[in-house]
Amino acid sequence: MAKLLLLSVCGALALLGVYSTGTSHLEKSRGSSDNDGIHLAVSPQCGPFGGKTTNVNAGIVFGAIETIVSFGDSYTDGGIDNGSTLLPAVLVPPNVEAGGRSTNGPVWIEGLSGDWGAKLMDYAQWGACTNLSLWPSNPRKVDFIDQMATFLGQSNQLDPETTLYSIFFGINDYIASLIDGDHLPQAAETILNEIKTLSSPPTNGISFLVVDVYGRGNTSAWGEAYKQQVFDGLRAFHEGPAKLNVAYVDLAEIWDGVLGSDPGYEAFGYTSTAACTLCTEDCDQYGWCMDPEHYFYWIDGHPSKETHRIMADFVEEVLQNCKV
Repeated sequence: MAKLLLLSVCGALALLGVYSTGTSHLEKSRGSSDNDGIHLAVSPQCGPFGGKTTNVNAGIVFGAIETIVSFGDSYTDGGIDNGSTLLPAVLVPPNVEAGGRSTNGPVWIEGLSGDWGAKLMDYAQWGACTNLSLWPSNPRKVDFIDQMATFLGQSNQLDPETTLYSIFFGINDYIASLIDGDHLPQAAETILNEIKTLSSPPTNGISFLVVDVYGRGNTSAWGEAYKQQVFDGLRAFHEGPAKLNVAYVDLAEIWDGVLGSDPGYEAFGYTSTAACTLCTEDCDQYGWCMDPEHYFYWIDGHPSKETHRIMADFVEEVLQNCKV
């Protein structure tokens, strides 16, 4: 209840398919039949390391991945944050959370791990930022550093050759920066420092996926600089002595495509860009919309399960089509 109250009062402050091989976005989703008609209507814009932020995959071979270790905020939180097996992603009304998730079904990283047949170890936490010491306004006192402490404290024995480390932060950091000032350079440095830790003994990780959608349709100079700093850091990890396998995925193309006019939400199959649980007319007995399968958001600012599915599809397209 405290979580839902914080989500409703603070809105976005508490934040945190289609498998394409270069063919049609209208192919069926691997994750859920036809994903209720929701599909990608944009393709990832790929590019090389060495310039502005872009979608890129430098060395990750997803067919070789057997375990995904995931860090992040509510967009990645599967309801259990210690790496153990997640609860089924089932809604039990009037609870709006499917198995503790901030959505009405599986989150994107579950789609990814399911498609690959990989074990998922999820440490993400709703409301998390990169580093609490930077953001006194962050509503919930959890961060990437805490998640790392949990993971490292377990002394997991994972094969570096078959383990992917997924990192998805930025939304809560960006929102907090509007209140606490621009500490996003330090937030970017936190992400890069934790990757360095994970790539060092005893973990010795070699494959890292960083996903971003910090502004969810909005941009700022300091937000773009934050992205660029992380992107440049990944390039340094890949080209430096460690030769890490890294990928960067910018989901802004989905948000811009849905919330903007090019191509617009209807091209994706949506009937609304609103949050289903904030229904104001033609609502069901729980106060939810009657057609949740075609709403972009489920809880305010949080993707529906169909949106999570196309997020996973987009990540897969980057890993497949944006190789360098």
